[in-house]
Amino acid sequence: MAADAENGKTKGVSTRERILEATLTLFNERSPDRVTTAEIARTVGINEGNLYYHFKTKEALLRALFEKLARDATAFMVDAGSNTITEPGIYSNFMRRWFSVVWAHRYIFRDLPGIIAIAPSLREPTRELSMRMRLVVEGTLLQMADARLIVVPEDEAPQLLANVWIVSTYWAVYLSLQEGIDDLGPEHLDWGLNQVASLFRPYLSEVAKTELNSMLGRSFTQTEVS
Repeated sequence: MAADAENGKTKGVSTRERILEATLTLFNERSPDRVTTAEIARTVGINEGNLYYHFKTKEALLRALFEKLARDATAFMVDAGSNTITEPGIYSNFMRRWFSVVWAHRYIFRDLPGIIAIAPSLREPTRELSMRMRLVVEGTLLQMADARLIVVPEDEAPQLLANVWIVSTYWAVYLSLQEGIDDLGPEHLDWGLNQVASLFRPYLSEVAKTELNSMLGRSFTQTEVS
């Protein structure tokens, strides 16, 4: 079979997975509405008929890629939500890890309105994932407060939580729309991380600020963003 022949090229990686990997790369490089199914098939080295056998529409591709994002985000949320370590470094590393997740799936954070137009079925799953993430961020802030690493006045907490989520999720949209930067690199990931850090900094204890500044002094490496 043709599909079996294609599989033999990739040392056991299925054609379906190769399609998803190639699509993720292309979507990250450009927005989904600028990538054709013909280009995806050409990148994988298959014909469009084989592509349509696995994914009949671009919406089906976007749904499958969203599932990968949801798995990565859920793994992060499980680790953050079950954390019992109160050393300041753990929270800085959580922030860095979340930005790595955003980077790996940056197409969806950069192009969300266009993606929902192509795949309306993702509107509700996206909203639900966002709500789950906000709960994890809120829990992490409460844990930091209990450890005396952050002091946020009660009336300012909702605004801080909302702003942290907005900036950490949509910094790539800002760079695209406001600065005209669509070809994102590790330096832009550093920029986004610094924007979120600036929201926390006024509320942090001195020891937490020191740890945060130390984390920000380590630029994202190519390994972290590959």
